[in-house]
Amino acid sequence: MFGATAAVAEKVAAALTYAFDHATTAHDVAWLDLAVLSRHDPIVLGSSTWNTGQLPSDWEARLPELAALDLRGKRVALFGTGDQRGYPDTFLDALDDVAAAAGAAGATLIGTWPATGYRFTGSRALRGDRLIGLGLDEDNEPERTVERVDAWVARIAAEVGVALPAAGAAATGVVPR
Repeated sequence: MFGATAAVAEKVAAALTYAFDHATTAHDVAWLDLAVLSRHDPIVLGSSTWNTGQLPSDWEARLPELAALDLRGKRVALFGTGDQRGYPDTFLDALDDVAAAAGAAGATLIGTWPATGYRFTGSRALRGDRLIGLGLDEDNEPERTVERVDAWVARIAAEVGVALPAAGAAATGVVPR
């Protein structure tokens, strides 16, 4: 599920489909019945961060509904897009809001990601030296998206106990470039 990150969400969904060996689809948060999330595990949520750390309006409107779900026992992985050069002090801030709502629903967050290699000065999505989810910067580092998605999906698979096929999604061309 995503909010204003359609192209990246499709790349993540393609990599997840390959890794988990079953159909994975991306859904826009504006139109999804959030109640269906309680039937899935793991759950992957994505959001862009707009301007100076804001959520997209569709996500902002749906966060109370997400927080009110019963996601106890469910694992939630997060990914987000941001602009670390244009907005270096609020990079991926929206992920913190989504994480808070998922946590309020009782979900366990998985899929943290190292902050090493990024160039930002501040983020509410930062926990120590790790981001609370995968960070992607299509504005400044689009060439790193496939590599990062592939590595993150492998991390998610390991955390949920799924063996990956021998070659990663990016190596096989499953993830659109």
